[in-house]
Amino acid sequence: MNNMMLNNYLKNQKILYAAALAASIIFCIAMTSMGITKFYSVSQGGENYNDFPTSGFSVIRLLINGSYLIATFTYIIWLIQKRQTTSSFRDICKYAIPFLALALIAYPVSSDIYLYLHYGAMTLHKINPYLNSADNFVSNLSPFLHWQATSTYGPVSIFFFALSAVAVTISPLLGVYLFKIICVLVHTLNAYLIWRLVTNSEHRSLITMAYLINPMLLNEQIANAHLDVLVANTLIVLIGCLYHRRYISAVLAIWVGFLVKTLPIIWLPLVLAFLCKQRRWRDLAASVLLSLLIIAVITSTFLPTVSAWRSLLNPGVSGATARSFHHLISICLSFFPNVSFETSQSVLSFLKQLTYLSWIAFYTWTLIKSYFRPNNAEINLVSDIGWTTLTLFLFATPWLMPWYPSILLPMAALSINSPNFVLTSLTFCLSPSIILGAGSGKQLISLITGFVSVVPPTALLIFRRKKALF
Repeated sequence: MNNMMLNNYLKNQKILYAAALAASIIFCIAMTSMGITKFYSVSQGGENYNDFPTSGFSVIRLLINGSYLIATFTYIIWLIQKRQTTSSFRDICKYAIPFLALALIAYPVSSDIYLYLHYGAMTLHKINPYLNSADNFVSNLSPFLHWQATSTYGPVSIFFFALSAVAVTISPLLGVYLFKIICVLVHTLNAYLIWRLVTNSEHRSLITMAYLINPMLLNEQIANAHLDVLVANTLIVLIGCLYHRRYISAVLAIWVGFLVKTLPIIWLPLVLAFLCKQRRWRDLAASVLLSLLIIAVITSTFLPTVSAWRSLLNPGVSGATARSFHHLISICLSFFPNVSFETSQSVLSFLKQLTYLSWIAFYTWTLIKSYFRPNNAEINLVSDIGWTTLTLFLFATPWLMPWYPSILLPMAALSINSPNFVLTSLTFCLSPSIILGAGSGKQLISLITGFVSVVPPTALLIFRRKKALF
C-alpha cells in the first residue's frame, strides 16, 4: 500500500515540480548566503575565498549538497517517465523560468568568476592577459583570486569578461551578476537552438526541457557562471551547421569555440577528415584557408608570442590532479607510508603519459574508422565528436572539474542515434557535481568525490558495452 502511494507521488508531475522547486529555493538561499558571506569576509581581509566555508563539514555545505541531490533525484525521475508533450518553446520557458531565475540569483561558490572579471579589467586597461599574469595587475578583484597565471581563456571569452568588468568599478557584485545575466541568456539561446534542430523528433519538447532545466547546467553554467555555456553555444552551432551541410560555417564555429576555450580544437581534425571522405575539396580548401587566416590574425593581435599561445593550454594545472582516476590513484598512494613523494609523482607522471597516449590512439582509430566507414553521415560525425570528448574527460584529464563534462550535454541532446552516449554523458554530467568542492585534497571526502565523479559513468560504459557484445 505504501509502495503504491509512493509510486503515485513520484508519477505526479505537480508534486515532482514542487519538490524540485523547493529544493532549488533552498539551494539558491544557501548558495547566496555562503557566497555573499565569503565575498565580504575576503573583502575585509578574511580567509582565502576557496577555503571558507567549503572546506570540511558545515551545515551550509550540507544544505547545498542535500538540496542539489533532491533536485537531481526529481529530475531523473521526471526523465525516466518520459512523458510526451507538444509544448511550444514559450511554454517550455514558462515552465523553466523559476529554475532559471533561482540559478541567476544564486551567488557563485567558485572563484573563477572573479578571475574572469579580473582578466576583463586588465583588457579594459589595455593590458594583454596572455602576456601578463593576473598578479601583475591590481584591481578590487585581486583579493578573490586563486589563480595568478596568464589567461587560459580565448579572446572571445575575454570580450565577454571585459563587457562584464565595466560594472566592476561600481561594484564587483554588479560585475558578477552582469556576467551571470549573459550566462542565463546564452543558456536559454542554447535550448532554443536545440529546439530548432530537433524539429523532426517526437521527443522534441522533452529534449529541450531536459536541457533547459538540467540541474548540472543550472548549477555550473548559470549559478557558478562558468564560461562553458559559451562553448556549448558554439558546439550547438557547429552541429547545426553539420546537419545543414554548411561545412565552412562549421569550421568557423570550431574556431570561435577555440577562441572561447581550447577544447573545441580537438574537433577540427574530425571535421576535416569528414570533408576528405566526402570529397568536398572546395569546402576543405576554404576551411584550411580560413583556419590559416584566423591563426594569422590571432597571432598578430592577442597571441603574438609562443608563450602567449602556450597560456591557452592551462599550464598552471599541468601537475595537478582532482576528481579523476589519476587523483584516486594519488590518494591511494598516499595511504602507503613507504611510498615516497618522488615515487608517487613518478607513478602519476607515467599514468598521465599513458592515458594521453591511449586517448591519442583512440582518437586516431576514430579518425581512421570514420574515413573507411561506408555510411559516414553527419550524424555519425557528431557521435565521433561526442565519444572523443567524453573519453578525453573521463580517462585522460587529471584535473577534472565538475563543470567540464557539461559540454557533453548539447551533444547528447543532438545525438539521436546514440542512446549509449546519451546515457553515459548524462550520468557523467550529473555525478561529478553532487559533492560540493574541488575534490583535489587527500582526505576521505576527496576520495569519495573522485569515486562519485568517474566510477559511475565508467561502470555504465563498460556494462553497456558488454551488454551490446552479448
